[in-house]
Amino acid sequence: MRLNTIFNRSTAPLVLVCCAHAAALGALALGMTRPEPIKPPQVITAVVLPPEPLPIVAPPSEEKPVPPKPQPVQRPKPQPVPLPPIKNAPPSPNAISTPPVEPVPPAPVEVAKAEPAPPPAPPAPVSPPRSDAAHLNNPAPVYPGLSRKLGEEGVVLLSVYILADGSVGEIKLKQSSGFGRLDDSALSAVKRWKFVPARQGDKTLAVWHTQPVKFSLES
Repeated sequence: MRLNTIFNRSTAPLVLVCCAHAAALGALALGMTRPEPIKPPQVITAVVLPPEPLPIVAPPSEEKPVPPKPQPVQRPKPQPVPLPPIKNAPPSPNAISTPPVEPVPPAPVEVAKAEPAPPPAPPAPVSPPRSDAAHLNNPAPVYPGLSRKLGEEGVVLLSVYILADGSVGEIKLKQSSGFGRLDDSALSAVKRWKFVPARQGDKTLAVWHTQPVKFSLES
């Protein structure tokens, strides 16, 4: 009993493998003896294509020669026929002769002489400005006391630019008296003076004017 059991357990896989191999060999033998199936013959179809159309070539154009233009026929110009010279025929006795007309000399034309233009009028004289008018009330320069004690005296010349309204526009020392105190006193006084302006006709002018200022101990 035990030997049968051992034999069954150890031989069972071997028996299964042998059965599987036998089945495979049988199937292989059966496949080799089976006839191959007959394949149907292949049908080859041919399609006939139409021929390609040939390109249409235009026939060469024949150029007709252009006939030359007829040249105009130049005809010679007619030459003028010289006429015979005309001879002076003798005057007819019935012809009326008229005396020749003498030309009348033209009348002399008097040319008017242009009168010389009158010379321009001389400009009106210019009257100089004045500072001694009574209505101006110009104060005299102050005589410095130290100058009196020291005996300083003299004449100061001032260049004064007097405007058209009589006021002083600019003043400069033209010539000194030799003493600075006298010069300064004259400048400060004349700078505030009023003048009768220079005049030319009815027009007042702005001019430079030389104004003397005298300092004397006897005055």
